[in-house]
Amino acid sequence: MPSTAGAALSATSIAFVEVDRSGIIREWNPAAERLFGWPRDEALGRMLADTLVPPQLRAAHAAAFARRLVNDEPWPGMRVKVPARHRDGSQLQVTLTISPLPDGFCAFLSDETDQDQAQQELQRSTTLVNAILEHTSAMISAKGLDGSYLFVNAEYERVFQVTAVDLVGHNDAEVLPEVVAEAGRRHDRQAVESGEAVTALEELPFGDEIRQYVVTRFPLTDPDGSVYGVCSIGIDDTDRRRAEAALSETERRFRATVNNVPGMLFQFRIDVDGARSFLFVSEGSREICGYEPHELVADADRIVNLVAEEDREAYEASVVESVITLHPWRWEGTLVLRTGERRWIHGVGRPFRLGDGSTVWDGMLLDRTRERCTALALEERRRDLDDLTRRLAVYRFTAIAGPTGGALLTASFGDPAPVLGAADPSGDLVEAFRAVLDPAGHDALAEAWATALGGDRSEVECELHGTAVRRLWLRLHPREVDGRRVVEGSCFDLARP
Repeated sequence: MPSTAGAALSATSIAFVEVDRSGIIREWNPAAERLFGWPRDEALGRMLADTLVPPQLRAAHAAAFARRLVNDEPWPGMRVKVPARHRDGSQLQVTLTISPLPDGFCAFLSDETDQDQAQQELQRSTTLVNAILEHTSAMISAKGLDGSYLFVNAEYERVFQVTAVDLVGHNDAEVLPEVVAEAGRRHDRQAVESGEAVTALEELPFGDEIRQYVVTRFPLTDPDGSVYGVCSIGIDDTDRRRAEAALSETERRFRATVNNVPGMLFQFRIDVDGARSFLFVSEGSREICGYEPHELVADADRIVNLVAEEDREAYEASVVESVITLHPWRWEGTLVLRTGERRWIHGVGRPFRLGDGSTVWDGMLLDRTRERCTALALEERRRDLDDLTRRLAVYRFTAIAGPTGGALLTASFGDPAPVLGAADPSGDLVEAFRAVLDPAGHDALAEAWATALGGDRSEVECELHGTAVRRLWLRLHPREVDGRRVVEGSCFDLARP
């Protein structure tokens, strides 16, 4: 080998291999050493097939090598891409240029392994991107600066019922109504001028409805940074916005309903460490206790501290019992507001246990002050009426049910003679009345007595014979004494002037 050629082969970065007609390596430059891992002194004299050809391809290599030996056709500079074998057994991809020599062959080889792997990675990435573009539910398109389409994905085609062939090279005014296309062009210009992504809500007509898309546009740039187009990604947001609007309306109606319910609705929580808090309070809190909902949510003790001193123990006991048993909470008592006004409150709540051990009640507080005052007034009037009745009655008595259901006299007030015709009635009191009662009133008397024994007030009007009282009004008032039903009776003379 001339010294000049030898120096060039030693300096080049391209591997050089020379073999004789029997396939034995007789030249091997430094680049070949670096590429295949064989030092020159070890490579020289080795069979090319055993050194560079992968085992599974050696038979094919031997056949091709033999054909070249017997083929008289010239084949200088033939370039092929083939797999090769490194000394460590790893496989390479090399491009080789083969030229014939009078007594053999020579080849220049370059490593294509990294480029081949890069090409595969590029192909894989391209396949992935295409799969995403074609299967995403977002509309994706790219347009040049003149507004003509460069690309549209499958969703874009589906939505507008067109094909990419129909769009590429055309502008959006040919597909969309002008008012919609103009809005898109305006946002395109904003993205190009700002050099940044622009997101806007755009409405697109579809038949009889308008659908809303959230569209993001961003500039497309060349490697030198110059902008050559705009890419847009549109996501159909119509159903989400409708659902959100419906949910908002439902929540508005719910809150309106809750806040118009008489009383205060609440959700109250007691943690395992005893900490108390309101999770929710309706606007009825203003009427119930004089606090705003957010004030009670911030500090639940505000309303607890309003419980009257005389009712505090009963309140705490009712809460503890509900926590332990998970039975519904019920309480009636007085709140003393900050103004000094006293409110009679009826509270109910249904508890449930959370996974962390805390207890939560869904409940209601009702203002029963008016009803309470009315009940107290009625009770007072009833007492006054009973007192007046006792003073107006010509005869009063207390009786209990006997073994056979009759009335046994236990106490007598006043003179029984005007009513019963006897100074000292004994035995069955009902029978004593029947003895002087007109027969037409016997059933009414029995019914009135049975009603009183059942626990309800009763009365009867009847005619008497042989007594000073000619027309009797008998009132029976039951009550419990030491666990036993006692009936108080009052007799009035309706014929008295």
